[in-house]
Amino acid sequence: MIGSFLVKLIVYASLFSIIFWLLTFVGKWFYSNIYYNYKLNFYECGFKSLTKVKINYNINYILLLLFFLIYDGEFLILLPFSLNFSLLYFQTFWCLWFFIFWLLLTLLIDYIYQALDWQP
Repeated sequence: MIGSFLVKLIVYASLFSIIFWLLTFVGKWFYSNIYYNYKLNFYECGFKSLTKVKINYNINYILLLLFFLIYDGEFLILLPFSLNFSLLYFQTFWCLWFFIFWLLLTLLIDYIYQALDWQP
């Protein structure tokens, strides 16, 4: 019973992964061949693209923005606890410190791996 279920699970997972891989490959091939020439056409203002080079974005800016959003959301979770600090129970108090510990630990890991630096 369990053996047949595992065989079916493995077969379905492998079929799904093959179909997903094929759809991804075909979609990327069609998208890159069809829309690349469209990107090189005239803009609405009438100016032709001067170069065929794609614009590179600084990944450090995006990572820093994501870290700020994550830590901002985590500090918003702490806001109700800070407003009702006198009403906290013993378990809630230790859960709050556990959450703060993990928050500071992730911040320390980001600092160690220099994920928060603007220039690596």
